[in-house]
Amino acid sequence: MKSIIKLNDGWFIRKISPVDRLDEKMIAECEGSSEEELPAQMPAQVHEILLWHGKIEDPTVMGNPEKCFWVAETDWIYKCTFNLNIASLAEPSKKKKYYLNFRGLDTLTDIYLNGRHIASHKDMYIPLRVEITENIKEENILLVHFHSPHEYLKHHTSPAVESGKVPKHKLLRKVIHDFVDFLGPKPYLTNIGIFDDVLLEVADEAEIEYADIQAKVNEDYSKGILQIAVNGIGHLANGILKITAIGPDGGVCGESNSEIGLSPWYKEAELVINRPALWWPRSHGNQPLYKVIIELYDGNVPLDKVEKTVGFRKIEMDSPFDFRINGKPVKLWGANLAPIQRITNAWNSEVALKLLDMAENAHMNILRVWGEGVPYPDELYDEADKRGFLLWQEFYMSYGMHPDDDEYRELCCKEAEHVIRRLKHHPSILMWCGGNESIMSTEYDFAGEKCLGQEIFMEDFKKICEKLDPDRYYHEISPYGGSFANDPSAGDSHGYTHIWFVPGAEYPVMLSENTRISVPALKSLKRYLGDKPLWPEDFTGKVKNHNDPPMPQTWLERAPGGVWPRTKNYERFYDADNPEDLIYKLGSAHSHHLRETVERCRRGRPWYDDTGERICKGHLVWKLNEPYPAFYSSMIDYYLEPNMAYYALRRAYAPVLLSFDIGNFIHLWLVNDSTDKVEGTVVCCLFNPRTNRIMKEIKKDVSVEADESMIVCRLDEFGQFKRENFLFAKLADKNGNIIARTNDYVDNERYLYFPDAKLQLELDNGDIVITTDQFARCIELAGDNNGDEFGWFFEDNYFDLMPWETKRVKVLGRHNEGVITAKARYSSQVARLQYKR
Repeated sequence: MKSIIKLNDGWFIRKISPVDRLDEKMIAECEGSSEEELPAQMPAQVHEILLWHGKIEDPTVMGNPEKCFWVAETDWIYKCTFNLNIASLAEPSKKKKYYLNFRGLDTLTDIYLNGRHIASHKDMYIPLRVEITENIKEENILLVHFHSPHEYLKHHTSPAVESGKVPKHKLLRKVIHDFVDFLGPKPYLTNIGIFDDVLLEVADEAEIEYADIQAKVNEDYSKGILQIAVNGIGHLANGILKITAIGPDGGVCGESNSEIGLSPWYKEAELVINRPALWWPRSHGNQPLYKVIIELYDGNVPLDKVEKTVGFRKIEMDSPFDFRINGKPVKLWGANLAPIQRITNAWNSEVALKLLDMAENAHMNILRVWGEGVPYPDELYDEADKRGFLLWQEFYMSYGMHPDDDEYRELCCKEAEHVIRRLKHHPSILMWCGGNESIMSTEYDFAGEKCLGQEIFMEDFKKICEKLDPDRYYHEISPYGGSFANDPSAGDSHGYTHIWFVPGAEYPVMLSENTRISVPALKSLKRYLGDKPLWPEDFTGKVKNHNDPPMPQTWLERAPGGVWPRTKNYERFYDADNPEDLIYKLGSAHSHHLRETVERCRRGRPWYDDTGERICKGHLVWKLNEPYPAFYSSMIDYYLEPNMAYYALRRAYAPVLLSFDIGNFIHLWLVNDSTDKVEGTVVCCLFNPRTNRIMKEIKKDVSVEADESMIVCRLDEFGQFKRENFLFAKLADKNGNIIARTNDYVDNERYLYFPDAKLQLELDNGDIVITTDQFARCIELAGDNNGDEFGWFFEDNYFDLMPWETKRVKVLGRHNEGVITAKARYSSQVARLQYKR
């Protein structure tokens, strides 16, 4: 039976001067021990290993990335000694084949085993599998020589680079953010080393090379069809391929057996499952999964085994991004997933799973696996399958033009083939996309010129998708469609409206990136800044002209270029005289933009077209997470603390949404993106915060079908009213249960009166119950457990509360006890609660 052993232990790293190839003397030196070598556990990249051993200062501290720049200017040797007996294997056998499988090498690499060069590699997006049968021994020394990417780029160029159209780092098939400070570190951190598992694989005379599985359903969903194609190598006299399908209940629901012929061999099978349980996105239902087990035998002797999970669902798209899953329309509300950490490209399971928890809490049903990110392991896709996240999966093409030579193009094609073959069985994969912003950036930076390298994603990737996965939608690049790449009226668009006037931006077909910027909460900002002043003496907090940044320079040092123009609409809020006020001001501006944009996208059309189709099919915020202690549009900071904008987005993404459309008239809208018809009574009122009274009220019985938006009423009955009054609406079912609620203002916040509200907190079955005597603006919940302010993740936060409402909030973080405080923004009083889970 094939054995797969992770080579995680017994590793050391050391630096060497840049060299093209190790000679015999250098190999011998690297195989020996040295005081300079450092032990390490794999997978791990050089920066994090050096940090573990105190050889570099923490790159997340301001000023330290520059001190770490040398790391990628030299070569590095990874050494591993492994013993076949330790690996629970017999001595080398002529009947077996031995392989080393490197799942993630970053990036320019030469491999040596027992003193002999066995392979070279230069693409971090595809694994390297090398047969070592002729070179393996009982005792083995493996060397992985990583070449300095900076040194390589000094000596390599191309005509496209020389013309100034293709950045030089694009010559490497490596994450571009290893060469720019867009995601935080200044100067950038160029990662180098091993970022995924290294496997020793021992196969018998025959093995399964690849198993292709398509899970389909027939027209009336009464039958599920598993179409399975298996490629293999090795001739067996009595070879048998056994395929078994296991249902969500653990029972066998389909089987197939077939004989194996000459090497290489190929077998197809089809299994039919009656009345399959359908897989749904998390916004629409459950996620039953089936397991497909493919086993290779020589007679009764097992040789190899592959297991994959699948889900039965039918995805259709009537027009761009107008998806139906299992016959039901699905609007896409979610976020872009950035790399988990910038100090390493290795996967951090603990952080990633917490981010997925937070995405669930925010009512998201889709994540965009960004083309400028890193390859993610199987865990992400398995979790998406289980949790019901749809995935917009991109290939690794990035902002700007690309080399267009044959060798580069061939590498990109190999990457796309690998990604499709590896991931296509996952029901969570909604679509493929060629990458990020290549054509849009060409239109911005080289107007009227052709995007070099565009054939890769316009032609090559498209053909590969048509061949390997024809049933899924392929989108050439993001954004793309219409009369220009970022045309909101067709295809998808990115929200650059802070810089550009974009025709049609109010009602885009698909807003796949929407960006504005604020700063994290005070506790995180203090950590971000370290010993830098939080409020420099020369900073006033008042913007007098367009050259005045809206935040201190010490804060701006924690942000990449271009932050300032993305902090729009802060003039709606009061001037700031201290850090707390400024954090609130920027956070409120960010939240206001997201709320306004998402609610408009959810309504999907202007009020004067209230019987038309919803134009907008989805919205993805840029971005979910922050991979470095910096701030750039994220909903969740580096320390996994959600900010104000996260909670504004959560409320805007609620499946059933009430929202005010304030313009020449005021309209109250109801949107239903749940799976069932919603019925109830809407109460809309005009509230005066000075008198603490409801001035006027409208009641309407409503009924709205799934996937519809409707105008509940136009507030003409209120007539003219003072702008100091607030708007409030709620939808309750026939039993009085609140289905949705909203409140809004008809003036800028800086002109409004807010009372000194007194909050009360109670604990009920683990939930925090909040009430108030007067209107409470932006109630902030915080926790403290013996001085630990971090890890208090609340179900909702930074919310408004009317004096007649009761708000229940779950505590979802890691703390089981502590003191929870609540304070409304314009109130002097702080409410406290002794919390115990």
